[in-house]
Amino acid sequence: MVNMAAATAASTLLLLGYLAASASAAAPYDPPTVPELMDRFGLPRALLPDTARRYLLHTGGKFELFLDDGCVVDVGGYRVGYDIKISGTVSPRKVAGLKGVRVRVLFAWVPVTGVEVRGGEVVVSVGPVKKSFPAVGFKSSPRCIAAASATAAAGDVSLASAD
Repeated sequence: MVNMAAATAASTLLLLGYLAASASAAAPYDPPTVPELMDRFGLPRALLPDTARRYLLHTGGKFELFLDDGCVVDVGGYRVGYDIKISGTVSPRKVAGLKGVRVRVLFAWVPVTGVEVRGGEVVVSVGPVKKSFPAVGFKSSPRCIAAASATAAAGDVSLASAD
């Protein structure tokens, strides 16, 4: 009788352990949103349009970020275009090797290659040229004024990635 009670208790403990392990293994993974990820890396949320919702973050900081559609925004007197896929390497307060973001300079779209936050400034690299902007100007995500594909159809330069 004692052996049977001990076996039942042991079986119950094993079953409870299995159920607890199954419940924790089945718990959904809730990754941070794009704005939360920007906060974690010390980057202003306003660097990206509000259509940026999905991403892959790889070991070493390499990332791929996906927008609902290509996007064009007007920010601080500049027209900025975002491809559907943006990639690069992120580290605290810095994005390097950026692909998929362009700024209109005169009559040409020029790739933005990096962004860095230094004190109260956001430094944007456009090729070898760096331009600083006050960080207070990056409070809220810009809204798309046009899809990149619509801009290309209207005779503007395509923002398709050259990858």
